Parts: sequence; structure tokens; C-alpha cells
Amino acid sequence: MSFARLSLASRQRWGLVTCLLFAASAFAAQSVAPIGGGNALTLPSQRHVVRLELPGGGAVWLLALQQEGQQGRGLGFFRSDDEGLTWRYEAPIQNDWSHPDRADLLPVGLDVALVYSYEGPAFMGSSRHDVYFQWWRYQPGSRSWTPSPAVRVFDSTQGTTGYGRAELARDSLGRLWVQAFRLEANGSHTAVIAVSGDGGLTFQPQPSLVTLSQRGGGRLLHLGDRLIFLYGHHGVSPAWFRVRMDSAPLGSWQAQQQAFPEGIYHGAALSAVSPGAGRMHLAYKDVAERLYYRAFDGTAFGPATTLESTSDWALQPAVTLKGDTLVVFYNPVISTNTHYTLTVRELSGGRFTPPRVLEGSQRFRGYLAAPERLPGSMTRVPCFYGETPDASSNGAAMVTFLESSAPPPGPGLEVVHTNTTHHFLAVDPSGRAYALQLGDSASRLYVSTDGARTWTFRARHPLGSWFHVMTALADGTLLANTSRNGRYYISRSGDGGATWSEVLLLDTYRMLTPRNIAELDGTVYLLEYQAFTTGDAPIRLYASADQGRTWQVRQTFLGHRHGHGLAADPARHALWAFFGDTTRQAGLFRSTDAGRTWTRLVAGQDANVVTATVLGDGTLLYGQDISYLPSRPHVAQVAPDGVYVELAQLTGPAYSTYGASGGGFVVGCAREPDGDIYLPGDVSAHVWISPNGVDWTMARSYPRLSAIENVRADVYYELPSGLLVLQLKNAQGFGSGGVGYQLLRFRGRGAGAAAGPTWSAPAP
Repeated sequence: MSFARLSLASRQRWGLVTCLLFAASAFAAQSVAPIGGGNALTLPSQRHVVRLELPGGGAVWLLALQQEGQQGRGLGFFRSDDEGLTWRYEAPIQNDWSHPDRADLLPVGLDVALVYSYEGPAFMGSSRHDVYFQWWRYQPGSRSWTPSPAVRVFDSTQGTTGYGRAELARDSLGRLWVQAFRLEANGSHTAVIAVSGDGGLTFQPQPSLVTLSQRGGGRLLHLGDRLIFLYGHHGVSPAWFRVRMDSAPLGSWQAQQQAFPEGIYHGAALSAVSPGAGRMHLAYKDVAERLYYRAFDGTAFGPATTLESTSDWALQPAVTLKGDTLVVFYNPVISTNTHYTLTVRELSGGRFTPPRVLEGSQRFRGYLAAPERLPGSMTRVPCFYGETPDASSNGAAMVTFLESSAPPPGPGLEVVHTNTTHHFLAVDPSGRAYALQLGDSASRLYVSTDGARTWTFRARHPLGSWFHVMTALADGTLLANTSRNGRYYISRSGDGGATWSEVLLLDTYRMLTPRNIAELDGTVYLLEYQAFTTGDAPIRLYASADQGRTWQVRQTFLGHRHGHGLAADPARHALWAFFGDTTRQAGLFRSTDAGRTWTRLVAGQDANVVTATVLGDGTLLYGQDISYLPSRPHVAQVAPDGVYVELAQLTGPAYSTYGASGGGFVVGCAREPDGDIYLPGDVSAHVWISPNGVDWTMARSYPRLSAIENVRADVYYELPSGLLVLQLKNAQGFGSGGVGYQLLRFRGRGAGAAAGPTWSAPAP
């Protein structure tokens, strides 16, 4: 087609193409395999490619491709061992191309779970239109994958019905969910769903999610603590969604809600990924064939951002979450059926970059596919697509790479695991973790021996007392703040939580955090906290020389309201104590004679500390617990000689300061219901991080669930693996009361940090 015959919009776009062709990847597009049509990588909503990092180094890519008879093959795996530069055929999945199945892939550790089902432009009843689930298990000896027998999830036994468009999700409890659409005899389509609690050996049908008058599509996606089913149907607005929390009863789904009024083309013209904590990035084509982006915040979809306003039937998105940056590939039309560019935009820091053309030659570029997520350190992001002379011809599945810069070595956190069913308490030196199960009695303790991933019942407190706060001593002894009949106690366990005894009556006093207890030179110390008066109260410091079996009062402090916590400096045989809350009541003290005498080093709001960490030179580093002007909370430090320095202003009162074993520091800032220090509209807890204790960055945010409660995000514990345990309270997207936890990994390392884990760019 000549340039003169193109529309004005097409000419403008083609001008952009010619200007940006030289911005394309330094790696030329690579052919993966022959295909029978340009839309071989349908459905857009399904995940067709995964990347698996192998033990001992290296990574393998697996692409599930329907070749539609080319090379005598149907649906099979192609493999790359060089980050996508070259590909080879690995193994068939379902090789009968007369029934063109497509797959949805889900990596689980080094294994790959998948479902496959029929997909084609027309959908009629057939007894062949079944849905199958299958494991591909990693074989370390050969560094390859072996298929387990396929399990039929949905069985079409009548020629007038059939199943298609199957998708797969795995929730935080390890259950596998399969959703598909069933063609009914009357021509309607029902969204059916089944669940497996035995690792995919069997599936149990659940109540259907919706029935649509026309052929439907959507995306079943796990968002860290819940499932979302987003759906629509051909030519009909609006789009809808339903949600189920992982902690809800098995068949319990929330009622359908409108997602957005413009609908989704065919219901399946979308690509989505979850950054966790109930959120989702969504790129989709509406029923008018325009391309948009929206974010889901756990409750509702935000406003639409237009990605491509020129409509076309073949326009499709594919998204990748690279670290915390969203990469959106799409294929704008230049000439219908024959000329489409491969274009990309990136969402980082709340803004989209301008469009960048990666491939612009005159070819039909059909449905796209991209990996769901990649490490932030990767500099090349692949996009797969069908490339043919026109929409009806044979061609090849191709891969083109976006060349992106490696993230700066600044601080960041990666969420490795999210739990919305347990209230985390402690981890002992052996790595055994302890928690309460939400919905169960707080007198029943649970234990994990696999890095806080799964939990089993350990013991019930013999007196029926409730567990509140727990500390693990260096020898594994557990000390817990418990309560019964309105009175608080310290309970002790010397056998990993199997048995408990009350060893100290605190009465109306209690603990605020695990850092109300500290160990120094063979003695265990406990500083009381109280919440029964806003005035002054005597605050006792207890000491135990026998690992918490017996206690004596070592010191009584007067003129304070709260005993916030303690920190020990073994190298200098020093003990620090922190008090709050008002300017008069706050104080930061240090003792070098086992807590018998104390020196106040800082007074007033500068000394309002909940927890702190001691640096190598004996300096105390902490976030301040300040909620009211004129003072504002900062990260600060005070030297043993009393020299005080403020390092960075914080967003809210700090309830935790933690120094990671591998280097780096974390401060958790709460959002309290009251206070006047917050930025307008800020209703979130924030996690601040630093590679060196000096340079600080806000890394993660957690909106509050209830406006009348504190929302908190705090690190008090670290697993032997180096993962930090972030404890959440009153946070949206978590369990009952907004309670849960996340396991976090440092990515990258900034200048001046001690050797340790790496850091990535901040999360949005």
C-alpha cells in the first residue's frame, strides 16, 4: 500500500515508525518456529512463556506454542538456554493439531503447572472440548522437564456442549484453581471453576461464577492474598469481576462488581500481572477495539490510561513486570491485516514512557505473548508474536527484545511470599517460626519449619491464655506476652513451643513489640509497656539470670508513660532503653552497669523511639515515633557520647527499625488515626530502606483497612535464609483485621553497604 493511500492517523504513525526504527533492539528478531497463522499465540489473557532459574546457575525459557500442523506438530514446548536468543523443540504437550489446544502456564518452584484447552475463532459443541491439567516436573540430572499424566478437569460428554479458554491460578494455601467457559446447549456460556487441594491429582467442581449470553473470556489471577476473576463477552459492555479471599470458605466468592464500562473485546483481549498485596496491572482492548491500562487496588479499578486510540481487530497487549517496572508490548495497525508494528511502553514511577517501536517492517504481527514477570536486574525483555505476510497466511513465531537499562543500585525490596492467614509472632535461631492462625483461638500456637511458608498446629497454652507478642532468645527459649482474665503474663517455653508455663505476672502492664526484651552478658531484660493511662506510670525493668525462669526488678523508672523497648550493645556491655510519648515523658537512656544506673542521652521528641538497632561503632540508629507537629519524625542516630544527628524525614511514626544481617536497614512507619504530620491523602503504612544507614528511600506502601486503627508494616525478625519478615496490621489486602505478613528480599546494594544481598528499584 502506498503512503498516499494511508489515513492521516496511519501516516502520522508511520512517520513515528520511520523516526524510531533505529531505536529498535540491537538483537534482531529471532524466529522460534513455523506456525499456521499469525494468531498462533492466542489467547492474549493466557501465559504462554515462563523463565526458570536453575540451581547451579543459568536459566531456561519454555514457550508453549500451537503450530497448527506445521512440522507435523500441534501444541508443544520450545526451549531456550541462552535467554531467548535461540530456540529448539523440547517436547509435545498435546500434539494432535486437528484439535488446536492452547496452554496457560504457571511456574511453581522449578516445576511448571499448566492447563490446556481448545481455542479457535469458532466454538461449537464437541465431546473433544475437554480441559486438562498437567505437571511438568524438573529433573535435576538432565536439567529437563518430564510430564506427569494429564488430569481431565472438565469433561465434555455431549456433542452440543464443550469447554474452552481454560486458565490456571494457585492461591497462597497452595490450592490449584482452574477456570474455563462451558458452551451450553442453548448457546449461552458459563464460567465454570474447579479446585484441587491435593496438588492437582483431583479437582472438585465449585459453583459456577457467571453465565453469559455470548462467548466469554477473562483472566483468573492470584493477587497475593485473593483470586480475581475478570471477565466480559463479545461486543458487550461493561466488564465485570468477582473476588474471593484465600482465607474465605472454599466456595465463597464475593458478588460480581462492574470493573469498567467500556468492556473487554471478546473478554480475553487482555494481559495482566499482580505485584502482590491485592493489586493488579491490566492492559486490555475495549469493545471499540482501543487499548487501555488500568490498575486494580484490591477493591476497584482506577482510571483508564489510553495506550492506543486507533482501533483494530488484531490489536493486542502483552505485559511483563520487570522488577517494579511494567513493560507493555502492543501491535498498532498501519494497514489492516498486513502491517502492524511491535511497540512498547514502560510504566515506572506512575508514568508511562512514550511509545517505542521495536519492529516496523511491513508484516502482519499477530497476538503477543510475554513472560509474566522477570527480575529487575534483567536488561532484555522478550516479546513473542506471530509474524506472517497477512492475517491468513502461514509464517513464524518470532521473538524481539526490549533493551532496557539495568536498575540503579539504589535500594528496593522484593516480595517473595505473602501470607494472609496467619499472625506472625517470632522465629528462633534454628529457623523455626511461630504464628497464630487467623480465625482460630489466640491460645493455639502454630509452627513452621519451611521458612514460614506452611504452618502446622504446635500446642495450646495450658491455661487457655492468649498469645500477643513473642521473643526468641539466643538459645531458642521462647518468651511470650500472654493474657487471661484481663491480666498479662510472661509465659515461657524451653521446648520450641510444645509446653508453656507462666513465669511473671505483669498484671495491667504488657509488651509493645518483641524488642521489649533484650539479652546482654547472660542476662535477659524486660522493659514494661502500659496502655491504661495517658499520664505518668512507674515503668519497671526486670532482669532474669536463668533464661526467663525467674525475674527480679532491676530498676523502676518514673516520669514516663511508655516503656517502648530495649537494645543491647554486647561489644560495649551497654543497654539502651526508650521511653515515650509526650515531649516531657520521652527519653533515650543508656546503661553500662547491667541496668543499675542510667544516663539520659536524648530528651523530648528527638528521643521518642519504639525500637532501634546498634551499629558497629556503638551508635544507635532509629526511626522516631512522632505524630504531631511541630516536630516531624526522622531517621536519627545518637552516639554513645550523646551526639545526635537526623538523617532523613519519614512519612509517619516509626514502630520498627531493623538492621539486616547481610547489610542494609529497614524502618516501618505507621499511619495512626490521629496526628497532623501526614501528607494530604496519605493513609498508608510505609517501609523505608537504606543500604548504609545514611541514604533512605521509601520502598513499599500498605493502605489502611480501617480508618480508626493504626496501619503498621514492621520488620522484627529475619529468617536464616536472609528473608525479612514484614508483619502487617490493618492493611488492605490481608487477612482478618488486615493482618498477615510478607517475606522480603533485599535486591542490589548501595555504596557504603556491608557485603550482603542485592537491591532492586523501589516498588510502586
